[in-house]
Amino acid sequence: MITQYARQYEQTQVVTSSGVQLIVLLYDGAIQSIEMARLEIQANHVREKAWYLGRAIAIVGELNSVLDHEQGGDISHSLRRLYDYILMELVEANTRNNEQRLDGPLRCLTTLREAWREIAAQKQTRVAGSR
Repeated sequence: MITQYARQYEQTQVVTSSGVQLIVLLYDGAIQSIEMARLEIQANHVREKAWYLGRAIAIVGELNSVLDHEQGGDISHSLRRLYDYILMELVEANTRNNEQRLDGPLRCLTTLREAWREIAAQKQTRVAGSR
C-alpha cells in the first residue's frame, strides 16, 4: 500500500518538475540504483545486482542520448565522454561482480547531481524573484 502511494508521489513529482529538476531526479535514480547494486553485490544477489545496474545504465544512457551538442558545445562533449566512462564502468561492475568499479561512477554522478541541484535552486530563486 505504501509503495503504491510512494509511486504515485514519484510520478506526480516527475510530471510537475522543470527540465532541470527532472535531470536532478534522474541523477538521484542512477545514484540510488548504483548504491543498491553495491549492496546486492555484497550479498551475492546476482539477479538483483544486474537489475539495479541495468536501471542505472538505462538512466545514464538516456542522459547521454539527450545531450545537445549544438547548444551545449564543449560541455556536452565532456559530458558525453563522462557518461561513456560511467556506462563502461557499470557494465564492468556487472560483468565482473566488482563493487569497486562502482566508486568512480558514483563520484561522478554525485558531483554532477550537486551541480544540477545548484542550477535548479538558482533557477527557482530567479523565478521567485520575478514574481
